[in-house]
Amino acid sequence: MNDKGPEESLSIEEVQDRLDEISSRLARVEKLIERIGPGIEEVSESAKVIREGFEFYDGMVKLMSKFTKAERLESRFGDLKKDDISWAIIKTLDTSRPLNISQLTSAVRGERGTASRRIVRERVNELVERGVLVVVDNEDDRARYFALSKS
Repeated sequence: MNDKGPEESLSIEEVQDRLDEISSRLARVEKLIERIGPGIEEVSESAKVIREGFEFYDGMVKLMSKFTKAERLESRFGDLKKDDISWAIIKTLDTSRPLNISQLTSAVRGERGTASRRIVRERVNELVERGVLVVVDNEDDRARYFALSKS
């Protein structure tokens, strides 16, 4: 676990990791309380309520993370949102490792229902020319892999 002080801001991923750890610990405490005996139902109920509260908060953080990612992509590549295929390529590469044209075509088809390999390749080449995508070095000489640029 990260030992940042309260004054330092945490990333959503760090908050998510902390919530997962707390939820796991609370579940273990609940099990221990249940084993200890029936005389402490109130404590057991309190632990359950606390765990459920953390799980609710955890769900809210996950939802916020999705919106934050969508806002970040839109602010960075909003002009490309008009083109369904380019936008699907960008969203796919934002949530995955570098992919080749075949993998991107499959992902775009999965999102849109249809996409030709030729059109996906054209859009990828345009996005590389614009600096949105970069070609990633890899050990596979048969295919080029693409990722979102960092800039």
